[in-house]
Amino acid sequence: MPAIVTFTMNPAVDLFGVTEEIFDDSKSRCRQTALEPGGGGINVARNVRRMGSESLAIFPAGGLNGELLKSLLEKDNTQFKAIPISADTRMNFAITERKRSIMQHFVFPGPDLSTTEWDACQQAVLDQPCGYLVLSGSLPDNAPHNFYVDITQQANQKGCKVMLDTSGVALQESLYQGAYLAKLNRKEFASLGYDENDDIPTLTQQMRTLVDKGAADVLIVTLSRGGAVLVAQDGSEYQFSAPKVHIVSHVGAGDSFMSALAHQLNQGADLKTAFKYGVAAACVTVQTEGNQLTDLGWLQRMLDEIGEA
Repeated sequence: MPAIVTFTMNPAVDLFGVTEEIFDDSKSRCRQTALEPGGGGINVARNVRRMGSESLAIFPAGGLNGELLKSLLEKDNTQFKAIPISADTRMNFAITERKRSIMQHFVFPGPDLSTTEWDACQQAVLDQPCGYLVLSGSLPDNAPHNFYVDITQQANQKGCKVMLDTSGVALQESLYQGAYLAKLNRKEFASLGYDENDDIPTLTQQMRTLVDKGAADVLIVTLSRGGAVLVAQDGSEYQFSAPKVHIVSHVGAGDSFMSALAHQLNQGADLKTAFKYGVAAACVTVQTEGNQLTDLGWLQRMLDEIGEA
């Protein structure tokens, strides 16, 4: 069985391009730089395979974009299981403007699924044994509010460690359901009823309260300028800071964090080491275009620059 299974309910084809300048009410001529399979869990599965852990990406796919998504994954040698749906898979695009050194990321809503399609997706995940199950990315607007809840509860009962990386209602509903780990950014954590500008000691205490109440065995909150805080049920608390770097794109950085974390845990690393790898992976990814962590040598070098606070 694959050690790490990822589930992406809202996958995409990600188109990346570059232009000298973005003009208002006029054509901004672009050059395509990459066409990638996209969506949180898909990004994680691709990274994990590259790192050396066996992975399987599960996701719904439909229409021409769905066929393109599957074709791109086949070329990438990523194992996947696509659940057919009638609607078209979405396409997102990100354009880098050289004049201002900025990236504009345009994200479209995912397709609506029928009740039968929702059930098929859920069953496909629950039928797949694994060591770690990564539930990553947003849910389509018409998603059942308890969709991740049911998967988390049932996967946990089967002995699979569920790792959550989502937001909004999907996040709020999925905490306290037996997940092994949940990763949030500051904004997502604030959506649970906290102040995004609280200092780190206050944030850590708030995280401890949630963990002690059973939100997840391990809770991670990533920080806006790099670094992250981890609080675990066993009493462990860690904070790592990242060096100042030139940010090219935030696309895929959180997925790279989750990839390195899951891979290291699967390889038997302790939680602190796996956490440090996650911070380093995100730091490398923000310095590159695209949505992938491809330079594993750079990842190893970055570990030396990650500081423990």
